[in-house]
Amino acid sequence: MKIRGDIVRLYRNVHSWAGITAGLFLFIAFYAGGMTMFELPLGNWASQTSMLPAPVPAERLSELVQKAQASDPSMAANYTVVLRPDAASPSSLMWTTSSDRDHGPARTVYAGLAPDGSLVTQTRTPSQAMYFLNILHQRIGLPLNREYGRLVMGIVALLYAVALVSGTIVLLPSLVRNLFALRVNENLRRVWLDFHTLLGGCSLPFHIVMAASAAGFAFHQPIMALEKTLFLPAASSHQSAKNHARTGQRPQTLLEPLEIVEAFHRQVPDLEPEALVYSSRGGKFSLRVTVQNKAQIARRPEGGYADVSPYTGRLTTTDFLPDHQTSAFQALTLIYALHFGTYGGWLVRWVYAVLGFGGAFLFYSGNQLWLSSRRRRERSEGLMADSFGTRCLSVLTSGCMIGCVSGISAVLAAVSFLPEGGHYQTVEALFYAVLLGCLLVAVWLGGARSIVPLLVVAGVITFLIPIADMAHHLMSGSVARLDLGLDGVALVYGSALMILALRKRPRQIMGADLTV
Repeated sequence: MKIRGDIVRLYRNVHSWAGITAGLFLFIAFYAGGMTMFELPLGNWASQTSMLPAPVPAERLSELVQKAQASDPSMAANYTVVLRPDAASPSSLMWTTSSDRDHGPARTVYAGLAPDGSLVTQTRTPSQAMYFLNILHQRIGLPLNREYGRLVMGIVALLYAVALVSGTIVLLPSLVRNLFALRVNENLRRVWLDFHTLLGGCSLPFHIVMAASAAGFAFHQPIMALEKTLFLPAASSHQSAKNHARTGQRPQTLLEPLEIVEAFHRQVPDLEPEALVYSSRGGKFSLRVTVQNKAQIARRPEGGYADVSPYTGRLTTTDFLPDHQTSAFQALTLIYALHFGTYGGWLVRWVYAVLGFGGAFLFYSGNQLWLSSRRRRERSEGLMADSFGTRCLSVLTSGCMIGCVSGISAVLAAVSFLPEGGHYQTVEALFYAVLLGCLLVAVWLGGARSIVPLLVVAGVITFLIPIADMAHHLMSGSVARLDLGLDGVALVYGSALMILALRKRPRQIMGADLTV
């Protein structure tokens, strides 16, 4: 494909500056975002061992709810009956005693029945470490509140889109010749450029989806207004019919949980309910039946849900129930699913994780390539040392990007010993302390000279993840709960970081000097 040279140079400059401006933020977003693909299993791993009795059978759920209401009448307003308990939700009944939307899981009471039928409760806060990593990726590493974090994320997502479009235009004239070219025998800068081109070209559809959906999430309010305009008429008539049905006579007592499950199975035989979430407003109960089928398209990583009448067991809306939505809501769900990877099961989540970590490397290599070009130009102009702008970007690239790797590894290594698996403020302070420490090292040594020691630090901290996991379980006497998958991945990843740091020519390997 023929494109004029001046146009290619223009878009190359646009690609460079848009990528540099957004690269530092996007590295953190993609690296932490790759971790969120395993938010649920990592949350289970980080959860403390429960001292509750075994979950009650379905036939005794009503007995458990009644005894809990007698013990704490306030729980009747909002509670969850867990049909499939796990490490994060270890009991058949749970309710929150506080609400903290910004900081993830709130203070929660877990209830069960002892062998003699008496009520047993445990109050604790579920681990908030994985929720913090999710928020870190949403707010691109900045400790901002929800409103300002989304605004900055939206601006970065738009710059990200500009970098994608301009980079594609730059690549088009030499697409066939350069896309799959890996000239490993050339100088180091050419090798890095080839890897950058190959990684960016092959993962372009993924990055387009991430850029478009991230901008949509950031500017969700006008999008929601459009959604209401497009879909509210049908929803309103549906709601009117639903309200009309509710005005008639109905039983004044709630169905038992087992009856709700049986009624749900009759109406949705292809999905298995996970939990019954009750809430009360003005004395009227509403009920959501949550489901999780990893092979189906869902709007949220936690799965889908259906609104069900707690008095009759009849489904009242299936707008967020996988495979039972209208065409309009299916289209909206697909947008969410393409961003969160909530379709296709664990294979898709692993692919998304690899693409996320690959995207982080894409931004790191892009910054190093820009620094290399900048240094070559400055040397040709007679400068014997880096300019102030070059030094600043070099320090930020090394300190922030490798600091992000170290900070996330530090959070994962610490959750085994933090109270209740780590409260939000604690893991947030730990992450930013490690990130700031790495940034100070980069300032002290310089961006190029700090790469090797920072990689060593990142490798050592990553090695601490399996060591801390094993030490915690040995001390608690529950070695059987070791997560060998997580520990194995941490060992391999830590080894890779150490190998990169200890190579004979580390400055060239990590891009501190790509002009060779």
